[in-house]
Amino acid sequence: MSISVPGALARNSLALAAEFAAALLMRGSQPHWLPILLGLVALVSGLPHGTDAGFVHRIALALGAVAIALSAARALDAPDPLLWQILTGALALPQTVSLTRLSRRAPAR
Repeated sequence: MSISVPGALARNSLALAAEFAAALLMRGSQPHWLPILLGLVALVSGLPHGTDAGFVHRIALALGAVAIALSAARALDAPDPLLWQILTGALALPQTVSLTRLSRRAPAR
């Protein structure tokens, strides 16, 4: 099994871009967080399309993306964002590893 570099790169890039966009949209005092997070869950749970990721794995990825977006939004608004930045990086690392591992698997048939 060789890694599909374009697939891994595309999945990780799309996830990080969506999480960053959600973090930017959730800044401020009255963000419209529900539609933003629902859109994020829908997008990230669909990223493993073409792999053998099951329902639980997709939901775990989506909930991780929500946690990353919330943490990143707090990092953007906090006066001392170091803790939030570390938390965001710590949450993004397992997601990146998970999406890369999914890209290594053979496509679902």
